[in-house]
Amino acid sequence: MNLKKGDLVYLPAEITLLGSLVDDGTYDRWTRLDEPTLAVVIQPNLDNENIYHKVLANGDDWRVRTIDTLEIVSRD
Repeated sequence: MNLKKGDLVYLPAEITLLGSLVDDGTYDRWTRLDEPTLAVVIQPNLDNENIYHKVLANGDDWRVRTIDTLEIVSRD
């Protein structure tokens, strides 16, 4: 998957979204999705690693695992 800033992605239900990383290695907040959600990519491959993307979902920015992110593609 070759995501770039501004791409629309699908996040399935029952995945965990993480907030910002704090100095002690924990996250300042987290949430678990009750239903599938669409999100906009803010920064793909956060920190130049293929572990997390930073996305805008439900009005806030989150880290989401790359394996939990599905790219929405057009079939034109």
